[in-house]
Amino acid sequence: MTFSAKRIVAAIAGVVLLVVAYDCFYVVNETQQGVLTHFGKISPPVRQPGLHMKWPRPISRVYKVDRRIHAMTGLTQELITEDQKSVLIDGYLLWRVRDPILFVESIRTGKSATNRLKDLYMSSSGIIISNKARDAFIGLGLEHEDLSEASQKILGLIAPTARKNYGVEVVRTGIVEYTLPVANRPSVIQRMISERARIAARYRSEGEETAIRIEARAINEHEKLLADAHAEATIILGKAEAEAMALLGAAYKADPEFYKFIRALDSYDLIIDRNTTLMLPADNELFKYLDSKEMPRQDGTGR
Repeated sequence: MTFSAKRIVAAIAGVVLLVVAYDCFYVVNETQQGVLTHFGKISPPVRQPGLHMKWPRPISRVYKVDRRIHAMTGLTQELITEDQKSVLIDGYLLWRVRDPILFVESIRTGKSATNRLKDLYMSSSGIIISNKARDAFIGLGLEHEDLSEASQKILGLIAPTARKNYGVEVVRTGIVEYTLPVANRPSVIQRMISERARIAARYRSEGEETAIRIEARAINEHEKLLADAHAEATIILGKAEAEAMALLGAAYKADPEFYKFIRALDSYDLIIDRNTTLMLPADNELFKYLDSKEMPRQDGTGR
């Protein structure tokens, strides 16, 4: 072997050593966890963020697992409901790795995890939605089931399987849209309009009936209050008149002449004014005091 050939071999050997040396170190980022394998078998524990060493490939290999929450959207599918009607649902799913070793052992990559979780969501949502009538969620009436309740049921089916088989925690599932295929929308919308109109008419009728009952009750209460007030006023007026009569009687007994004089003056005030002309006999009772030279005193004697 010539000198130049030896130099080439030495250079190649140096490059190989550098590559092998470089492959013996790896870095796990803050958002990751590392799972190391030796000859394809997982070697615990999980590597935390930082610089680590390993055997060069193919002896050792490191799988870096992202521990952040991942979102899966656009989970759209067409389903047949319990009453044999088609619906379209669009959902989402949030997940993260909880057991990196189990995750690498069963799935290895995030892409595989996405595919398996998508299958789980599709099958679980199919079970929940297909066992309900279409009108259970597209409410033709005023009451229908909440989609969030259906989402919780879907989560209850997915989460245990994902945790047990893949080391994945499913944080949340949801239904973004529950709608109808385009071909079915006009007829269903027309049904919904008719049903809403029927319910509105029913509520208007019930409201009018309630208003009539309230008005009748108010009229009865008003008449009762008026009757009670009238009865109370009659009682008060009767008592007042009785008291007035008693006072008049007492006044008459105390001084009959003075009482007659006051009553006569009251009569003059009622029938005589500046424009009144009376033509009466001279012995008429009204002239008794008008033509009298003496006025009765309160003690009954003249003055």
